[in-house]
Amino acid sequence: MSWPVRVVSTELRKIIAYRSDFWVNFLGQTLIQLFIARALWQSIFESNGQTEIGGFTLGQMTLYYLLAPLTMKILMGENIGFLSREIYDGGLNRYLVWPLPPLGYKLLTYLTYSGFYLLQLALLYTLGRLALDARPYELSEFLRLLAGVGYVFIAAIGYFCLMCLCEMVAFWADNTWTLGVMLRFVAAFLGGAFLPLSFFPEAARNIIEYLPFAAFISGPVNLILGRSTPAEALQSFAVMLAWLPVLGLAVKALWKKGNLQYTGVGM
Repeated sequence: MSWPVRVVSTELRKIIAYRSDFWVNFLGQTLIQLFIARALWQSIFESNGQTEIGGFTLGQMTLYYLLAPLTMKILMGENIGFLSREIYDGGLNRYLVWPLPPLGYKLLTYLTYSGFYLLQLALLYTLGRLALDARPYELSEFLRLLAGVGYVFIAAIGYFCLMCLCEMVAFWADNTWTLGVMLRFVAAFLGGAFLPLSFFPEAARNIIEYLPFAAFISGPVNLILGRSTPAEALQSFAVMLAWLPVLGLAVKALWKKGNLQYTGVGM
């Protein structure tokens, strides 16, 4: 068995070790956020006396606020601290002496969590779609879901790079948690997790669409919901792909420089 398979297998066992606790926390958080968003937008629709706002019906808006937080969860993978903790407590030592690339190992563990959350996104979206829309579930919708799932999984690699840039500041600073929180907020705001980008001013959208955050969140969500044309979906995907090598090179350069600063227990 190759080392990538062993790593993924080990991480999956960790994730499902406490299945009840995991599902209660995950579903509880997801459903509470969805209930609040649904109640808020329902009152907005009713107060304006409209059935469509910003190109969304109430059902579409509900599905959007189901998908956007789940997409953020997928992008965040192992969450804040997955690398900085190892730097602070000297645990990075074992990765430096193992016969495998440390960042490659971290990427695999990160994507294992992302992949697990992707399955939940597909399941919850399918259930939500069937509950909120009386139309039959069509093949085109299933294909969009599959494309969106693949899109988000690749986007998780880009967000991993952004998180690594924040986490590796731990080579020089005593606290990087705030950087991770700031990144999460900026990504959620500029990516459309808080508010669909269609509600942003056009001048702002013209800038945001070339940043990675919109491509990471709004792009796949709109693809799954069928709110983007094939050309718009391809443009968003192209923007994401253009950012990946840039972020990857930045991570490689910072990792190389940080290792020159690292001193661990027992080294």
